[in-house]
Amino acid sequence: MNKKNIRIESLGVYLPEKKETTQHLVNRCRHKPMMDLERITGIKERCVAENEYAVDLGVNAAKRALDMSRYNVEDIDLIISASISKHHSDGIITFEPGTSVLVKKALGAKNAQTFDVVNACAGVFNAVYIMESLLRTGAIRCGLVVSGEHNRPLTESAFEEIKHSFDRQMASLTLGDCGAALILELGDDDTHGFHHIDMVTGAKHNHYCYSQPSARGTGGILITKAAGLQQKGAEHFPTYLKSVVDRTGWSLDEIDVGIAHQVSARAIAHGIRAVNQHVGAKLVDFFVTNVEKYGNTTTTSHWVALQEFMLNGHIQKDHKMLFVSGASGIVITHATYTMDDLADRYRAHYKKEN
Repeated sequence: MNKKNIRIESLGVYLPEKKETTQHLVNRCRHKPMMDLERITGIKERCVAENEYAVDLGVNAAKRALDMSRYNVEDIDLIISASISKHHSDGIITFEPGTSVLVKKALGAKNAQTFDVVNACAGVFNAVYIMESLLRTGAIRCGLVVSGEHNRPLTESAFEEIKHSFDRQMASLTLGDCGAALILELGDDDTHGFHHIDMVTGAKHNHYCYSQPSARGTGGILITKAAGLQQKGAEHFPTYLKSVVDRTGWSLDEIDVGIAHQVSARAIAHGIRAVNQHVGAKLVDFFVTNVEKYGNTTTTSHWVALQEFMLNGHIQKDHKMLFVSGASGIVITHATYTMDDLADRYRAHYKKEN
């Protein structure tokens, strides 16, 4: 008997309407950095939430997922929130109750159990990994993984605290706001859906990227040692990438689409070069990016890219896909996935809606 795969039954992405350019953010810094951040990162603009916060972004994304799902809100057995952001109103950060509880209340998902998973930018993949086990055992029939990332407060702190072009808070100027939600179910076969999800944590490298309360203000700050982070990523990512592709039974040249964590165009290109060097050939030319338009939306970045490239027809049914994620920790995640009719249904839904 074939093992049935977990599949994305429905996807919802919510992007705030307001946009800000990278140059505008740099100009808002008290001590304006001299570097050309747009050229270095490739990020031209990002979406910025106004009068919306982490729960709002996640709930709006979940509603969009439910709009095109065959499931009703009462059918959701489990909600896992993967949001890093804990800003739930202006200037207020809350940790209890969990974000998943607030999402459940807002949606009216009366039959859903809830809990939160927080593991930096790898949070959504953590949640999918956990939900996969529960779907396989029959403990649940369908579940909702949701994340609302209100990253703007980190950027606001950076405006006040960045002192120069090499300040370790510079990465805060690359962030954008977004909500994403996935409804997951057990599929019909082992041909489509998730084949393997592989997660590795190199905890000794945790000092390369971390967040903490500001010592100089009331907000939080993001500290990133970009050079070290890229160096360690280049050392370790290729081996784990090749391993998960091999275990899936694929070769690299069979992969149709790759979606990396949308940190910056330059970082993604650096990672591709590292993989090419590792395999000894220029095989990895399948990665797509849209970080230029949305910035780094942390846990939601893969799903913003998935939405865009399904809608524009770049991703089609039966395409073999590779997800690559790097997160503070350092957490290295790879997932292999074969697209079913979700791309077709997504295009049809939004064509009808518009």
